[in-house]
Amino acid sequence: MTKKIRVPAKPQPISPPANAADWIGRPETSQDANDAAKEPLVRLTFDIPESLHRRIKINCAERGIKRMATELRRILEQHFPEP
Repeated sequence: MTKKIRVPAKPQPISPPANAADWIGRPETSQDANDAAKEPLVRLTFDIPESLHRRIKINCAERGIKRMATELRRILEQHFPEP
């Protein structure tokens, strides 16, 4: 008795998109800030001390803000207003 085994083709590598922001999967539109504008978002990553992170999170929770990013965007908008 002979057995036939099917071997699938070797998977082809996926080429990354030309735009780096597409590669990291940025959100398409802002849901929290400027809903009327529907401006695309880009990701900003930076390190902060754990104690600062905890203070921000506690402050947001006390004020009923569910997402820290919403509050941080508001603070950045105040500090860097549009010209």
